[in-house]
Amino acid sequence: MDSKILLWIATGITFLAKSLMAFSIPLTGDEAYFYTWGTFVDIGFYDHPPMVGWLLAIILNFSSSEYALRLPSLIFPYIIGAIIYGLVQNLDKNLARWTVILFFVSPINMMNVLVTSDTPLILFVSLSAACFYRGLHNNKLLYLILAGVFLGGAFLSKYFSVLLVIAYGIYVLIYQRNRRGLTALAIVIICATPFGFLNLYYNYTHGWSNIMFNVYNRNQGIGTFKPEYFLFYLGKLMFLITPFVIYFLLRPAKMVMQFIGYEHLRQYYSVLFYVPLAIFTLLSFTKSIGLHWILSFVPFLFILTFFRFDEETFRKTTLFVAIFTFSFSILIAYISISPPEKLTQNRVYQQNLIYFKPQVVTDILKPYVKDYILTTESYSKSAVLSYYTDNYVSVFGQGTYHARQDDMYTNFRHFDKKNIIIVRTTPADKDKYIPYFQEVDIQEVKVDNSLLYLVQGKDFKYDSYRELVLLPIKNNFYKIPAWLPMKGNYFSDKYFDGE
Repeated sequence: MDSKILLWIATGITFLAKSLMAFSIPLTGDEAYFYTWGTFVDIGFYDHPPMVGWLLAIILNFSSSEYALRLPSLIFPYIIGAIIYGLVQNLDKNLARWTVILFFVSPINMMNVLVTSDTPLILFVSLSAACFYRGLHNNKLLYLILAGVFLGGAFLSKYFSVLLVIAYGIYVLIYQRNRRGLTALAIVIICATPFGFLNLYYNYTHGWSNIMFNVYNRNQGIGTFKPEYFLFYLGKLMFLITPFVIYFLLRPAKMVMQFIGYEHLRQYYSVLFYVPLAIFTLLSFTKSIGLHWILSFVPFLFILTFFRFDEETFRKTTLFVAIFTFSFSILIAYISISPPEKLTQNRVYQQNLIYFKPQVVTDILKPYVKDYILTTESYSKSAVLSYYTDNYVSVFGQGTYHARQDDMYTNFRHFDKKNIIIVRTTPADKDKYIPYFQEVDIQEVKVDNSLLYLVQGKDFKYDSYRELVLLPIKNNFYKIPAWLPMKGNYFSDKYFDGE
């Protein structure tokens, strides 16, 4: 079949398959958390820059359905596919189409269904990289300006965009170490700088929350050598790229010589892919590297396949990758939508009941909404219930360093002497809650093969909660270094003003 027809077929089938998953799978904890960003629009948020919140805020003007919220994850990879095609089509249209087809059937597209902070990052990184290449090698100022603007968009999506700047710098130093290359790099950085200043201002006025999360709170214990982290990282990398692509990439190249006049394109994307990969590899010996960390740089690898695969290799690789990806997608969809009974009896499933059966849990909680303030002890569970109950659900207790965005939204002073329900999926110790309420009762509700525990606290004691919970939170998560200038700290100003 002609590659042009196959490209359209691959586009339609993969988009349909992704749409079915997006329509059927309940909103995950992280997705629901970013949904709250979209409902409380700001110039920044606790743990990451604001781009995904802005994106969802736009969508929420039209719809709040799971499918609508996931539209960026469904659509953006196809824009990236168009970028890949545009970069290599002048060299060989047939192989350009096969490159895009391989990209579409790969896990980076097929498993990209959930909306996260990486969703806008992967698009802006690809746009910036393509524009910087065009601007540098075609000497086009407009493309360099756009590369800087898109880099700024990437920075306001996630701080991993800094790795792209490092890759730009290394490429210029190796291949374009001249006035033209250094000027181009300077233009891109200058155009991206206003976006950085916006984020800097947010941190200055919000207790340096992004810095506290990304530099201090989440990195306690980093530096200890753990080889298992490296092995897990390799496994994640192999899953994302697939063993088939890796195998054919490691075979002797057949196509490089044919495009000898375009070695700068291959060199450029080699640097942009391998530099971030090398940095993540070094980090993986002491820190667990998330699968999503490397997402933004994996599309660059597919441009390299264009230079190393002939049509026969593309056909073989695409077939193997498609079988692998679709099989895995079907398995994940089946487990998420209709989990087997044996799985529902598993303790892990029962502890995550809110994620698998959010609407069932929501229906159970409806009678309590009028008389109780709804809370959980997990930011992600609270976010999920906020989405499905259409009623903001706060986080009760100390929690962890993850997503302390709730500290900005909730004021426990306002809960004093009110009734609070704490929703749990594990057994509750009544004595743990007695210091915070005049009266505590625990109700067990059976849901399928699981139990939901509702801790009903009456007449909340704010003063006790402030000393036993809020003060440790201040000491654990808001120990802002003295050398950082600060205009405001939303947490300390609210609960410990003047202390």
